[in-house]
Amino acid sequence: MWADRFSVAGKVVFLTGAAGGIGLALVKAFLEGGARVFAVTRRQGSDWQGLDTRFGDALLPVFCHLESENEVLNAIKKAESQYPIDVLLNNASETPREPVNFYDIEVFRKTFAVNFEAAYLLCGYLAPRMAERGNGSIINITSINAERAFPGNPSYVVSKGALRMLTKALARDFGERGVRANNVSPGYVHTRMTAASFADRVKNEERRSHTMLGRWAAPEDIVGSCLFLASEASAYITGTDLVVDGGWLAKGL
Repeated sequence: MWADRFSVAGKVVFLTGAAGGIGLALVKAFLEGGARVFAVTRRQGSDWQGLDTRFGDALLPVFCHLESENEVLNAIKKAESQYPIDVLLNNASETPREPVNFYDIEVFRKTFAVNFEAAYLLCGYLAPRMAERGNGSIINITSINAERAFPGNPSYVVSKGALRMLTKALARDFGERGVRANNVSPGYVHTRMTAASFADRVKNEERRSHTMLGRWAAPEDIVGSCLFLASEASAYITGTDLVVDGGWLAKGL
């Protein structure tokens, strides 16, 4: 019985930022768990590492620029017209690259559009439809940046903080209608987005030393929390932050 509660078999998942890093690891895990996945990416010809061949039409690529309101709404409407979506997983993330003026308003607008506004549009469209069906799980990938002030990247910190509180607002507004909303809050994960920091010996060690486990996360380390929140095993969990940071936030001396 409990194995069934932890299962995602038969779920329909709409997942942004699906082509690499955490997103690709999540696509693979949900497909292996028996889910159908709308995998949202902005890159045509994305390398699915054989998942499209292995899982056939259970993998449904969606090509969409998340900075575009029209593309976001068209993508979610088209997906919902094919299969009612059980799980919305907002994973896509944008961070400015150095060198840049991090307080430039255009930098902020681009970062905020991907990290928050796209998720806001998707949640605003899907949450009421999930509520009509009496069931649904919204999972937003935030960051420990939503809990702590990190230097030199205010647009990222602000966008993740906003996303964190959107989740709690959704949980409050739709909980009694069967829709759950939760955050997964990673620490530093070795992906393409963090490749420069990972390759920098000083920065790598600085970030590693903040954890209790003594290492950076791999994308696969984020998967279990998302599978759990998508499954019925988490049926009484909403409005919370599931922190996956190797002990970073809890660490003292």
